[in-house]
Amino acid sequence: MPSQQSLRALLSRHLVEMNSTYGFLLLHMPHLRKTLTHFILLACLLQVVCGEVLQPLSDAEADAIVLQKEASRAARKSARRTALDRAPIKSEGRGVLANGQKIIIREVEPPKYVGAQLVEPAHRSPATNNQEPTPEQLAQLKSFSQRETQTLMLSATVYDQAVTRLSWRYQTTEYLAYTNADFNFLRGTHCIEDETVNFTFFMGIGNATSANNPYPNEVVPDISAFSATQSEYVLVQGDPNNADALASIEALLAHYDANLPELKIGTQRRKALSAAQERYNTKHPKQPEEFLVQFWVPEPTERKAAE
Repeated sequence: MPSQQSLRALLSRHLVEMNSTYGFLLLHMPHLRKTLTHFILLACLLQVVCGEVLQPLSDAEADAIVLQKEASRAARKSARRTALDRAPIKSEGRGVLANGQKIIIREVEPPKYVGAQLVEPAHRSPATNNQEPTPEQLAQLKSFSQRETQTLMLSATVYDQAVTRLSWRYQTTEYLAYTNADFNFLRGTHCIEDETVNFTFFMGIGNATSANNPYPNEVVPDISAFSATQSEYVLVQGDPNNADALASIEALLAHYDANLPELKIGTQRRKALSAAQERYNTKHPKQPEEFLVQFWVPEPTERKAAE
């Protein structure tokens, strides 16, 4: 069974920040929203077990991380192509797509075994055994799993890296608020918790300037209208007496105030890794790759068994 550390790394690679397009899809595809909510909750549970203190990344450290990621990706791709090339080829056709990409279409011999196969579990190493959750962590996991879950789809526009416009829907009511929290620092935040609720967030976050306001009918409050020591929000639209509709926002702002130094480190790490990826891409421009389509036609006995 994979260790908590390897699972957490896997989830971290696939847990992307939601932009406005994803938010639209999630709004209109409830099954996808439910699946991603479960995925995020699993990531949160693993973070409880495998929590670590983030440190800022130097350029050299970011370059090393990207280099390792690209090397692993190349190794997986090479291994997959090698496995495909082992299949006995019955026929092969080659061509070129309209964009100039080469394409290969192969019919290969059917594999001897198709379908599920028994795989013996790998023996756990001593290092993996050392990653077992402690009693305190198990208690945290139990508490986490027993809380109510609330999901919020939130659109955020940050003006001048100072004031953020928030819009969301609760049941049938549209809500609109402005806050002095810079939501750029919350891009990596997908779940938080309080004593009774697990909050999960799908946030589309963008940036604008007050001089080029995408909502010209609205007046953006000046940063001086808010507290200089903590986050606040002013509700422009929606029911101010509906505590349930505001609970997620208030929990998110409380999280922001309590964890701002760590949130800033997370932002620095994302920017450092993004810059490192750009440097890598500049030094290693992508080359055109063959597009391989490989298939087989089941033998009559296999088709009969499948029926």
